[in-house]
Amino acid sequence: MIILAIDMSGDRCSIGIGQEKSILAESSTFARMRHLPRIMPQIDFTLKQAQKTIKDIDLFCAVSGPGSWTGIRIAITMLKTFGHVLSKPCVTVNSLDALSCNMKFVTPLVYPIIDASRKQVYYAAYDCQDKIPKNITPPTLLNIDAFLEKIETHSIILGDGIYAYSEKINNNNANLLISSDSFNYINIYHVIELGHQKFLKNGPDSLHDISPDYLQKTDAERNFGKNNKQKS
Repeated sequence: MIILAIDMSGDRCSIGIGQEKSILAESSTFARMRHLPRIMPQIDFTLKQAQKTIKDIDLFCAVSGPGSWTGIRIAITMLKTFGHVLSKPCVTVNSLDALSCNMKFVTPLVYPIIDASRKQVYYAAYDCQDKIPKNITPPTLLNIDAFLEKIETHSIILGDGIYAYSEKINNNNANLLISSDSFNYINIYHVIELGHQKFLKNGPDSLHDISPDYLQKTDAERNFGKNNKQKS
């Protein structure tokens, strides 16, 4: 099975093409606020590196969030387009699940955290002692201070939330081990791996039901709600 994976949930645009338990080609570029003009040329480039065409892909998968609203929306749109046009199966992968795979075979609980702005983080807890991390608490949006208060045992944190709130993290919790830089970004191979496992276990996602996992309202939704309240 040939799998194409897309991750645009953060500052990077990452594309990977895998087959069974190996990766054929991958590419990653910094794309903050410029995901859209990069996505198609990068997919084309990665396909050429793998010596494949888009018609060779058997399964498409994309990171559905939480994370960058714009990047996630573009990735999900691309996923659904490929699924419809090529009549190929598609699955989504949660960004926190993918991040947790960077910490396989460790004993402490693992907390991936993603900056959600406004002094908030997206987080979840995982038992990573086996090959496939086991989710302990579901993805949640929480104030950074409230999140830090939750950590009561020796734990590892990783993800870009470390950089956004480094001072609070370094000063407020002695139970935390902070991962090194190389573990704080999603590895596109893990998206391929999780997407393949999900497909084998549950089959394809319904294209009609695929949507971004924002975990909070967008700015447009919040502003719309404010405007309606003011009018009433």
